[in-house]
Order: sequence, then structure tokens, then C-alpha cells
Amino acid sequence: MPAVIELKKERVVQVAVKMINDSGWDSVNARSLAKALGVSTKPLYRLYKSMDEIKNDTYKEILKQYDEFILSRIDSKKALLTLAIAYVEFAQNYKNLFISLFLSNNLKWQRLDQVLDQKWNQSTIINLVNKHGLSFDEAKTLFMNFWLYTNGLATLIATNEIKMEEKEILVKLVTMYKLLTKEVTWKE
Repeated sequence: MPAVIELKKERVVQVAVKMINDSGWDSVNARSLAKALGVSTKPLYRLYKSMDEIKNDTYKEILKQYDEFILSRIDSKKALLTLAIAYVEFAQNYKNLFISLFLSNNLKWQRLDQVLDQKWNQSTIINLVNKHGLSFDEAKTLFMNFWLYTNGLATLIATNEIKMEEKEILVKLVTMYKLLTKEVTWKE
């Protein structure tokens, strides 16, 4: 008789993240997840009350992986630019995870300015104030304009078959960054 493997929440989440990365958020349901784990659905419901709980833990894990990815790439001397580059790279390297995080209703954003409230974005806005001597409102405007461009580029990459070399991504983002920062200095 084969050994019984004790199923743990961490393993369930790990497998769910892999399934989402491979096939998208909607690929995860009780049956598909149980099959990928090599168990029936019963052990899943011993650990979790519902699929919503599983998906909630899975979303938190994807967000944690995104945070680690971003943190490993941010240079505090060029916070906005390196944040943007990392954001686009994440979209290119982990399309389905990017879609699950930013192109679904998982964030529950209702207004565009809620983008500014995110952890990475707040520290980047403060970095702009310090680096360019901008007011907080000017830094938020610069951030939002650059983020809109960056998000558009990342979305095109994540939702299409568009592939871009790192250098091409860098050139596009640096060019837009320079245009937007030049616009800020023209106002002064």
C-alpha cells in the first residue's frame, strides 16, 4: 500500500500557484487542484472551508512572490525607473500571475488613484520628491503618468504574444521617463 502523504496548506498553495502560472487563474478549481495534488477533493476541504479560502491564500502567495521579485530589482537611486522595468519584466516572465494580480478584480480597486496607495508606489513617490525636489503632488502626477505608460506596456505583453528583449523594454521606459521628468522640470 502506498504511503499516505499528509497534505499541508503550503503544498496546496504552491501547486495552485504553479497551475495559475501555467494555465491562468480560472484553471484552479477543487477537482483540478486535487488532481494536481494526487488526492481527492476531500483532503482539500479538511484543510480549507471553501475554494474561496484556497484562492485567497493563493492570491496572497502570488502577491508575496511579486513583492520579492520587485524588491530584488529596485535600485533606490532610480526607484521609479527600476520599479517600472521590474513590473514589465514580471508581466513578461509570469504572464498568468501578472494577469491574476493586476488584470482581474482581485485588487478591488474602484478608482485610479488607488494605484498610488500601494506599498511600492508610496516609497517610489517619496523617492521622486527627494530625487527631483518635487512637491508630493508633482511626484504623484509624475508617478501616475509613468505608471499608466508602464502598465499599458506590461498589459500588452502579458495579454498578447508580444515578446520584447530586456534592452528594448529599457529603452522604451527610459525614453518615457526622460520625457516625463523633462516635462516636470519645464514647469519649474
